[in-house]
Amino acid sequence: MARKIVIAADVNADIPEEMRNACRICILPQYYRFDQEEDVYGDEKNLTSDAFFARLQAGSRAYSMGCNPARVQNLLEEELREDKDVLCVLFSSALSGSYQTVSMTAEELMGSFPGQAVLTVDSRNASFGQGLLAYRAWSLAEAGMDVHAIRQQLEQERSRIVLKFVVKDLQYLVRGGRLSGVSASIGGILDIKPILTVNEEGQIVPFRKVRGYQKAIREMAQEVLTLAEDGMPLGVIHACSPKEAERLREFLRQELPGEREIFLTEINPTIGAHIGPGAVGVAYWKRD
Repeated sequence: MARKIVIAADVNADIPEEMRNACRICILPQYYRFDQEEDVYGDEKNLTSDAFFARLQAGSRAYSMGCNPARVQNLLEEELREDKDVLCVLFSSALSGSYQTVSMTAEELMGSFPGQAVLTVDSRNASFGQGLLAYRAWSLAEAGMDVHAIRQQLEQERSRIVLKFVVKDLQYLVRGGRLSGVSASIGGILDIKPILTVNEEGQIVPFRKVRGYQKAIREMAQEVLTLAEDGMPLGVIHACSPKEAERLREFLRQELPGEREIFLTEINPTIGAHIGPGAVGVAYWKRD
């Protein structure tokens, strides 16, 4: 009898609660803090999305801190003790050191649980782009595929998942070193909003510059209608912009052909620290 497989993903996958519960995905925490404050958030101590972004809007600056190897080990050990294999679908290694940290922890655990697999996959993606890959892993496990074959399949397919998003305030990208202050000033004056994407190397890069926040959202929506794979799930993501995100999801639900799951999920604080409130985006499978 094949060993049961549990899918794990770090919190940056922005997996919505209904998916996390239905698929029993193990979430590995990431941490963040605010300037001039000793408290660390992200696991036992955390903030709601509204509270986090309210602090940013009030002028606080937040910093992401990656994962805690000891906490990752404890969470994965809980699954291994139940005689399961584990597949970890992780945030892009081009954006964080967490992939390396979890991979080293996985290797150590396999020495302690001989015969069981603890494998990692670099999603080369972020937010619900990563989440869609974790959901795919769960679907393949449910279909009876073994953990090594699932990892191979994900590595073949990950380039087909597209993540695009637009931010409302460019200053957060400036703070994170992803946009120059001059570009942000010009963008603010001209109301230029860059649509950002994650490239095949897992890096966040500009895709297109659009004049106006609403126009940028409309362009992302039209691209989904043109390029999304029929029948495959997709997601709408947002940072403290639930009304914009719900309008986008409803538009896609009405315009896309056939039946498919369209998830709605919030961007977590460790990503939100770099993009600020007001971001809206889409994650989908493009046609092969």
